[in-house]
Amino acid sequence: MRKELNINEIEEIKNNEWIVFSTSSGNNEPHAIVAIPSRVEKDKIILSNIQMKKSIENIKLNPKCFIDVYIKEQNDKQIKIDGIGKVYDSGELFQEIKEFEETNNLPEDLKVNSIIIVEINNVEISEG
Repeated sequence: MRKELNINEIEEIKNNEWIVFSTSSGNNEPHAIVAIPSRVEKDKIILSNIQMKKSIENIKLNPKCFIDVYIKEQNDKQIKIDGIGKVYDSGELFQEIKEFEETNNLPEDLKVNSIIIVEINNVEISEG
């Protein structure tokens, strides 16, 4: 079991632009969305909650989550990440991400309500 992304995988995720972020409810009902990571680090991925109501509800009931990164340009490579999500709506990191996203990436009418930090438990790679 590998708990960290290597530098190449971090860059691949950043350059890919989007990920599939999956959660499940307390009753194990799956929920998946397409999301854009705000930050990718070797042991965590940070997402901004702009309109992720169901994902946030699910994480509060069941923190296990899954991220799938599909990279067509590399023989249909997939980076599969199991992790534990935690929701933050205050603190220094929240403020830093909120200010950056709202200043650089979001239209004026959208705001960052919270961030989700996914601590990586396992990374798997599959190709073709």
